[in-house]
Amino acid sequence: MKIRAVDGCEELGHQEMLSTPLFYIAGPGDKLVLLDNTYKFNVATYRPDVEPRWIYTYTYAPDQSWTIYNHDLSGDTYRQEDYTFSNSLYFRVCLRKVSGDVFDGAENINDILELHTEPEPEKECPSRISTEAGHVLHRVREISEPGDKKFILMTDTHYNVNGTWGDTLSALNLLSREIEFDGLIHLGDMTDGMVTGDATRHYVKKIMSDISQLGIPVWLTLGNHDANYFNNNPERFSIKQQRELYYNGNEMRYHVDIPGLRLIFLDSFDPDEELRYGHSRECILWLEQVLDKTPDSSNIIIFSHMPPLTRLQFWAKEIRGEKEITEVLNRYRNKLIAWINGHNHADKLDNDEGYPIISIVNAKCEAFTEHKTEGFITPDRKLDDITQEAFDILIVNTEKKKTRFIRFGAGGDRIVTNGKALWV
Repeated sequence: MKIRAVDGCEELGHQEMLSTPLFYIAGPGDKLVLLDNTYKFNVATYRPDVEPRWIYTYTYAPDQSWTIYNHDLSGDTYRQEDYTFSNSLYFRVCLRKVSGDVFDGAENINDILELHTEPEPEKECPSRISTEAGHVLHRVREISEPGDKKFILMTDTHYNVNGTWGDTLSALNLLSREIEFDGLIHLGDMTDGMVTGDATRHYVKKIMSDISQLGIPVWLTLGNHDANYFNNNPERFSIKQQRELYYNGNEMRYHVDIPGLRLIFLDSFDPDEELRYGHSRECILWLEQVLDKTPDSSNIIIFSHMPPLTRLQFWAKEIRGEKEITEVLNRYRNKLIAWINGHNHADKLDNDEGYPIISIVNAKCEAFTEHKTEGFITPDRKLDDITQEAFDILIVNTEKKKTRFIRFGAGGDRIVTNGKALWV
């Protein structure tokens, strides 16, 4: 592929070029050095600045990058001499063969080009993160009781280059040092799913590696972006590829048992179906069997990227399996603590079905108010402010059948008690 000179974005279908789909970071004094003189290279640089539209409107950044292209790439800027960076920048590289021949796919850029870097001091955790962590820890300790199960609950991280994931990870690390979590639950849309399959795999593996270092179990549901499907992406992941990337080849629907508590995780998107959003017949039959075999003494929480009802989302006029899954849930609602989902990029508590359906706001710093149905709350968000973050500490007391949501960052705390979800 090539990097386009006009906008700094990638474009597939150019065998005469070898380019980096990922963005790299360089600091002052860092240097690119050509190792093989049968090649020449070009450098596109990007400032670490964020346009407000990526946060406050329903717009996804090209190539999943919250950066601003410096328009310093052209057909005349290919070189063989060293390239030294004078500022802290993101960059990508485009290679050509001096002979003009095409690339055959066997070339390794690391044998052609090398980045020499200066050592960087370790980044400190922002004070706003440590301050908010202190507030959250105080609230968690204030309400915790013996036997409580505690989880990190998050959704819709939508990883972007120069985005906010690094700060989110700092917060997770701080909290996990002080709280003994039973696991981390991610409700889908780890990335935007708009780049090459290899780039998306890289970003997903980075997120998974980061959260695995917390030393606690990680449980996922997948969202519509996780299929690498968004914006007519030609490198869509099959179901098999999704299972391999996100689940180590295991099933996408499963349940986890903790004493007195059963957590059920569902799949809810298939781009090959006419109704892409919702729950398939196979998924609903599986759910019915699991619910039927769950002991009456157990408490159940169901997690899915999608809500079970059309009225609780904006993007589809109809979702798959709504009638069937509603009938199943109604039969077993006495066992059900709550249904919890992401996808809507907003908070919502719904008690109209006889069991709580709770939508969780996106962890990504994004606060667009269009494309939201009535009753959904989009908290104000701002970069370099504590409202930049938004995820929950989920605390479940199975004996009292009480569940608390303690919010880190933008938004408020909630409680499920006596079968209803309420704002605290």
